[in-house]
Amino acid sequence: MKKILQKRQLQTVMLLFAVIFILLCGVAYTISTRDSGSASIPTVSEKPPHEILREARASANERIMWETNLGGTENESPVSVFTKNNEIYIFGNTNSSDLDFAANSQGKTRGFGARLSASGRTLGFTVFDFTVAKAIPTLSGFAVAGNEGSVAGLYLLSDTLSVTAKVMMPPTHALTACGLYVFDNRYFLVAESFNEITQKKTLLLHVYTTGLSLEREKVFSHTYSLELLDILPYKDGYILAAAADFQELGYLTLARFTTISEPAYTDLNLGYAYTPAAFLPLGAGYASISDRDGNCELLLLDENLTKTDVKFLTKTPNANKKTLFYAAGTFAYTGEKLIELSADGRSVGSVEFAPKEIAAFASNGTAAFVAGIGSGKLDIAYIGKQSTELYSLSVESPSCGAICAGGTSLLIAADTRAKTDDCADFFGESDVWLAKLPLL
Repeated sequence: MKKILQKRQLQTVMLLFAVIFILLCGVAYTISTRDSGSASIPTVSEKPPHEILREARASANERIMWETNLGGTENESPVSVFTKNNEIYIFGNTNSSDLDFAANSQGKTRGFGARLSASGRTLGFTVFDFTVAKAIPTLSGFAVAGNEGSVAGLYLLSDTLSVTAKVMMPPTHALTACGLYVFDNRYFLVAESFNEITQKKTLLLHVYTTGLSLEREKVFSHTYSLELLDILPYKDGYILAAAADFQELGYLTLARFTTISEPAYTDLNLGYAYTPAAFLPLGAGYASISDRDGNCELLLLDENLTKTDVKFLTKTPNANKKTLFYAAGTFAYTGEKLIELSADGRSVGSVEFAPKEIAAFASNGTAAFVAGIGSGKLDIAYIGKQSTELYSLSVESPSCGAICAGGTSLLIAADTRAKTDDCADFFGESDVWLAKLPLL
């Protein structure tokens, strides 16, 4: 009887052990199942955490020394790129509020400044309280023309992109900053105002000292609507060149002025479908490029702004945007080719090059570098004293660009809308793509 009891006790103990084992296995299975179900499983499309300070990327394109992109998940566009103090500076505009521009307010379009090392490593990003229209380097940093809403202003920045001083134009009219120049140790800030009733643009010029004290204010108001082309020194004063439009008629308008005198206007080359695009010194006089019914027209003026000759440079009328620029020589862009001009306006050489628009140009003192847009890629023309080369960079549908040429390298910035062979990453909508290329 005793043996039977001992046997039953042993069976009970074994049964209890079995129940406990089963329960433990179930708990372990439940825990294991919950852990695996709640774990984050990375997908192929998931990106690593965004790094503000990051190295540039090597490129499979042998022309590109390194490349990188800057931005957020919305839109960015470059305005200017410079090298200074062995660093790279990019100015532009953004409406992103994440990634590189997380400091921006959501839904706001504001200007930005980015600093990079000479090797393309990002050093920092600054989002301003204003949009950027134009930036120029100064001894102590940069001067920037921009807008806070409908109020145009001039901003002085340090090399670390901190705003050190600013001055605003009067907010009585809606003004858009459109030009910034430095002459005779003064800042010349130009803004345009559009009158909804007359449908006419006027230009307002403020001349500031280096300490941003207002020295002069001038209003350029004409019978015609004016669009700024350039401001140049002229004899004892200056010339403001503008494209004028009146009742479907086009003019080149030149306003001669000093900081004291009122503007004296000269209107040149009346024509239907006539659109002046650029104005530059040439030889002892001046030259202007215009589009006349799709033809590229070169207007030559003497030193007194009197018309001396008109040349048509286009073989076939086209809709590409004509222009005139200086980059180690004076070049006319006809929509079909780049023509280098002599001091008297004759062609001394040409290159077949036909983008829809010239986005940027630069020179290292001996060669010209030109970036064209409109083909879906970034078209580059190198024009040296001994050789010329044309090539394209794989940038998706750029609409603007900036170039800076140094002693041994070329910096190219453009907006891009996708990852491409030459742009190895992309954040969204449009980014700023920056690449460093060796000089040919």
